[in-house]
Amino acid sequence: MLSEQRHKEILRLLAEEGTIKTSTLCERLDTSRETVRRDLESLEERGRLKRIHGGAVKADPAPEASAVYTSFDQRLPLHSSDKEEVAREAARYICEGQAIALDSGTTSLELARVIRQQFRSLTVVTNSLTIANELADAEGITLVLTGGIYNAEEKAFLSDMATLILSHISIDTLFLTTCGISVERGITYQRTDDIIIQSRLMEASDRTIVITDSSKLGANSLVKMCGIDRVSMVITDSHAPAERIKAFQEAGVSIVIANERKERENHVTERS
Repeated sequence: MLSEQRHKEILRLLAEEGTIKTSTLCERLDTSRETVRRDLESLEERGRLKRIHGGAVKADPAPEASAVYTSFDQRLPLHSSDKEEVAREAARYICEGQAIALDSGTTSLELARVIRQQFRSLTVVTNSLTIANELADAEGITLVLTGGIYNAEEKAFLSDMATLILSHISIDTLFLTTCGISVERGITYQRTDDIIIQSRLMEASDRTIVITDSSKLGANSLVKMCGIDRVSMVITDSHAPAERIKAFQEAGVSIVIANERKERENHVTERS
């Protein structure tokens, strides 16, 4: 059993029982005490449980940690206005004639809608069937689909097969969505197959810009993709808490707040 599967099972058992013994986990997971110990340490570091002598107890749910998978359709209506804000700001970092990549996140779909309205000469590489449908008949947009095995829950092509074309493509900017991004854990996702295509897109791109609503700032999901040092910039919405923005800035991450430029311009206009 993979570590991701063991972690999910441990959390499921804790949700049902509230507390569980190490010996019980060894039996249920069919693994050694040393492996269980490492699993419990890993989950405790992420705030998902609290270790006690001989086992573990359920931790109070933390807003910055989540191991629960939510599908594309479930995520789509969440924080929709914030995602629109982020998408409009992200479009400022696109120039006509460029090749950009959009992953299969819901914020990427919002950016695709902005691209359809604002750009007339652009190449868009994506693994998302939803984004492909959005841009299929958009004037001046050259659409490149990665292909691969279709995942209905994500409405996207995943697996290693989806990455074969990427060794032959040069991308200016990848706009990367995420389930969580924190200074400590970097960029994280809900499932391991989420990170395969994102990693390959990043390798094919000159720079990576994370586009995320502020609910993901400081959050940690189950699977780590990479550290924050791999991204050029983070774009988020105007509801981002000041303390979380400060944490990224102190770590040397360039973070852009949507609507901040507009507010500055309005302020200058009012003073004039």
